[in-house]
Amino acid sequence: MKKNVAYKALIIILLSISVNSFQPLSAHFKQKFQFGNDHTFKIAQFTDVHWDNTSPTRTKTIEIIQQVLDNEKPDLAIFTGDIVTDVPAKEGWLAIAKIFNDAKIPFAVALGNHDAEPEITREQIFELLETQPLFAGREGSDLSGCGNYTLPVAASEGKSVAAVIYCIDSNSYPTDKQLGSYDWIRFDQINWYRKTSDKFTALNKKTPIPSVAFFHIPLIEFNNVVGKKSTVGIKNEGIASADINSGLFASMIEKKDVMGIFVGHDHDNNYIGTYQNICMAFGQVTGADAYGKFERGARIIELQEGKFSFETWIRTNSGVQYKTGNPKETK
Repeated sequence: MKKNVAYKALIIILLSISVNSFQPLSAHFKQKFQFGNDHTFKIAQFTDVHWDNTSPTRTKTIEIIQQVLDNEKPDLAIFTGDIVTDVPAKEGWLAIAKIFNDAKIPFAVALGNHDAEPEITREQIFELLETQPLFAGREGSDLSGCGNYTLPVAASEGKSVAAVIYCIDSNSYPTDKQLGSYDWIRFDQINWYRKTSDKFTALNKKTPIPSVAFFHIPLIEFNNVVGKKSTVGIKNEGIASADINSGLFASMIEKKDVMGIFVGHDHDNNYIGTYQNICMAFGQVTGADAYGKFERGARIIELQEGKFSFETWIRTNSGVQYKTGNPKETK
């Protein structure tokens, strides 16, 4: 009898360890994501909205977002920074959330360098967003920045994780101006990515799971795809990356899971290219009040279940531009 009690206790302990080890990967999310019966999962990347709740042009921004949602019907929308950049910030964030609440489409956020400037902190932004029913992100762990988290996407049969979406805070500005104009993703964030990647790989029989990453400020490695024949889209301005190489890209090469990095920040760049078998892409500037000459819109990323591949294109009101699969790397 005592043996049976001890055996049951051991099972409970093991189950508790198993559940707790999985919790950082998928717990606490209001939204659960899954590949459809067609084995695809579609993401709309909106970037650089530069929302001003007092601007009459904000109605144009609403129309742009709504038309992308109507035309593409994504499973998830992700904002890659510089979203609400003027006071009153709270009202601006609630206005954006309402677009997705009305459309019944979940949305997530990776913050930019301007988001904490209009009398609101990064933590307060997430506290506010977490009250919204269609917000899929979370403030995340006790790391540099705010909003470092994953969004796992289950397989169509629902029994396993088939893709992982990383949202990472690329921070804002270095405290030491001699280190450059823009900040970088810090070591503790990279360490979090490495550990999280290892956990997903372990759950998948030691095989990396196809993953994509979203953040605001481009990595310095974005320079390495400029001028390649396989790079698709337009480069109309310099790459405003951090001067410091954080080492995140090297970690992604080592972990062999991230197949695409999607950023914003540079409004007049919308190209995608491949370096070391990782695609690096700018989104399409979204906000009518943001600088830049491009037609406003979004980048669409359609993940393919069970494959290290995706299709992507720019969606604007005038149609689809630069549709491509994973560009093959050429010199």
